[in-house]
Amino acid sequence: MNEINILENQLKRMRSMNKFYHLQFLKDVRYFFAISIISLIISFNNETVLYLLPLISLFGSVMLAFHAYFLIFSRNYSEYLEKKINKQSNSEIFITHKLENSYFFPIQDKKIVVAKIGKEFSWFSFVTLFITFYGVALYVYAIYNLVTLMNSINYLVFIIILTLITFSVGYWWFVNNVGESRLRSIYDE
Repeated sequence: MNEINILENQLKRMRSMNKFYHLQFLKDVRYFFAISIISLIISFNNETVLYLLPLISLFGSVMLAFHAYFLIFSRNYSEYLEKKINKQSNSEIFITHKLENSYFFPIQDKKIVVAKIGKEFSWFSFVTLFITFYGVALYVYAIYNLVTLMNSINYLVFIIILTLITFSVGYWWFVNNVGESRLRSIYDE
């Protein structure tokens, strides 16, 4: 088996990984949306359900970011493989990474998870931010209502600490590009 065949097999593996996590992401978006709407409607008659909404928002955001984590990995590795195959074959036979960078978001640029702000803003970025703001709005709605109804300050402190930890780790990994920097350091070897 020659090197190009090995690289092509790795590329197939990464593309199938990308497909799997896109599908999983979309399933989870629908799942968390349904759970949040049902919980929200129930909370109109049962205020105890408000205690669940921040947890649903946080858990949903972590799960969706987990899928994005794998999507970013597979996009990065796919791009690396396509460029390497193109270079070895002296052709531009693989252009998927170029299409993805133009149509979805540029994988190597700094972004908010998978949303690129600025001139590369796309529908993909809009949908990502829309889903994010939906989760934030649900979270803020629940916290606002819980503050007015709160019998236990301990729960509010727990939620705030959990939120700060979640936000801090997400910011560190995604916005500061720590994960993608780790990938680039291996590609550059």
